[in-house]
Amino acid sequence: RYWLNLTPSDIMWNTSDTGWVKAAWSSVFSPWICGSCVFVHNMPQFKPEVIAETLSKYPITTFCTAPTAFRMLVQHDVSSYKFPTLKHCVTGGEALNPEVLAKWKIQTGLDIHEGYGQTETVRL
Repeated sequence: RYWLNLTPSDIMWNTSDTGWVKAAWSSVFSPWICGSCVFVHNMPQFKPEVIAETLSKYPITTFCTAPTAFRMLVQHDVSSYKFPTLKHCVTGGEALNPEVLAKWKIQTGLDIHEGYGQTETVRL
C-alpha cells in the first residue's frame, strides 16, 4: 500500500517478467491486497515507444519497471507524450544515476521512487 501508493481506484502496471518475484509482488499480491486493478500488456520485446504510447492511452496510475527500462525511456525522450493519469513511478534493483532521475522528472513531471528488496540484500 505504501511503497506502490495503491488504492482501490488505481491501475497498476508492472513490466516485470513473470519469472521474477517482482511480478508476483507488484502484479498480484500488492494490487490484490489494496483492491487495485492490474494492467497487463503482452510485450515480447521492450520498446520505449510502446511503453510511452501505452502510458498515454490507458488510465494507468502506478508504473513499475526496471532501472534499465527507465534509462531507455529517457533516452527515447518521452516529453512529447502525455501521461494524464500517471501519478506514481517505482523501480528496484540497481540504482539509477541522478541524470536519469532528473531527465524523467523533466520529461514527465514525476519522480521515480527507488527501492530494494530481498534480491538486493542477500549476503553470502
